[in-house]
Amino acid sequence: MSISRLTLLLAGLIVLLAIAGIWSGEPLQGFWRWPAALLITLMAWERFRLMDNIELHRQVPATLALGESVGYSIQVCNRAGAKVRFETQSDYPAAIVGDNSLQRWLLGAHETQSRQFSITPTRLGGTSLGSLYVKQLGAFGLCWWTRRIDDDIAMRIEPARLNNFVDLSGMQQLGSRGSVQARSSGVEFLDLSEYRRGDSLRSIDWKATARRGKPMVRHFEREHLLEIAVLIDCGLSSRLQSEHMDRLHHYINVAAKLTEFASYQGDRIACLAYAQQTVDKTPMAGGMNSVRAIRQLLSRLTVFNENGNALNAALEVKQLLKRRGLVIFLTELEQPEAALQLVQAGKLLSTKHQVLVATVDEPAIGDDLKQNGVYWQDPYRKFAILEYLRGRELTRKRLQGSGVAVTSATAQNLDRRILAYYRNKRDTIAAA
Repeated sequence: MSISRLTLLLAGLIVLLAIAGIWSGEPLQGFWRWPAALLITLMAWERFRLMDNIELHRQVPATLALGESVGYSIQVCNRAGAKVRFETQSDYPAAIVGDNSLQRWLLGAHETQSRQFSITPTRLGGTSLGSLYVKQLGAFGLCWWTRRIDDDIAMRIEPARLNNFVDLSGMQQLGSRGSVQARSSGVEFLDLSEYRRGDSLRSIDWKATARRGKPMVRHFEREHLLEIAVLIDCGLSSRLQSEHMDRLHHYINVAAKLTEFASYQGDRIACLAYAQQTVDKTPMAGGMNSVRAIRQLLSRLTVFNENGNALNAALEVKQLLKRRGLVIFLTELEQPEAALQLVQAGKLLSTKHQVLVATVDEPAIGDDLKQNGVYWQDPYRKFAILEYLRGRELTRKRLQGSGVAVTSATAQNLDRRILAYYRNKRDTIAAA
């Protein structure tokens, strides 16, 4: 409960009346007690008459995508025969970021209003929409009466899915393999055609040539099947915050979208999460089986209080990939000890596989360098930023010198960058 301005004004007048009574003496000396008693009585009556004449309903989807904003509505209905003035404020749990500013409402008799709000889920798992605090002005306008609404709206936050920003033109059905024609021995017979200059003599079908009286050539279908291994760093560096989420959850979204995209291409994919040792992994698989298995793994991941060891993960991936494939590390470049292990892991795998190291950029760090120093700590802060950027650039050059591709982008664009790299390199890697 909090008193309104009207109550403050009336209380001030009662105080002035009491002071005037003290100065003037009888009969006004104790007269202030009557308006004070009346004010207290009206406040008590206001609270007694305060009924739940306001119905509030919040509507939100039962399943939310990690890191993607979603709208929800608050619908308010006034069942009373008079206008109602009140305020609302949302108290979201730690897994949700949203607008929790104070909302002021004024509803006429039997009026219904609805407002739209936006929230962004930042952690995986089950959660609720949180509490809604309502502060309603009493019938006499003397006090604001507060109550909390816990409607237990349950939601589940899952890894994001592939959006429409990926060009899916020319793709096969989910789980099928894209193919091209090859004029040499291949995996599966495709068709026959007349011999053309440049065709291999070994591809001539002599029986068909004898039947048709002219040279006929067999064409085959070569399958471009690529094996992909996605390695997610669950070490301490993955706890760094970026755009309302820690880096681990950004990595989770990237892995989920890449898995879905690879399944459309017909490729096989495995996911391995690591800290000092392997935390969790899925077998190499394709189609919907790989999508389901990896999404379940991603939903279980959490940050560990230890540095990630990319070299141990690389040794396990080397046993996992049976042929030349694509290996993607989702990790931080600037880690004093882990960076050296990352470089060693890149050298180990790049001799046979195509290796990509992807990390999140922080544009705000560069902006801090451009600002003029105000506090005495600012020079030390800038020095720390320069050391951080220098460490990242040094690790980048060492990786590139080992034949490892390195890409970095903001948290919002990292998935696009990796999917574009995968599309550009897919046929080259698979045909090698």
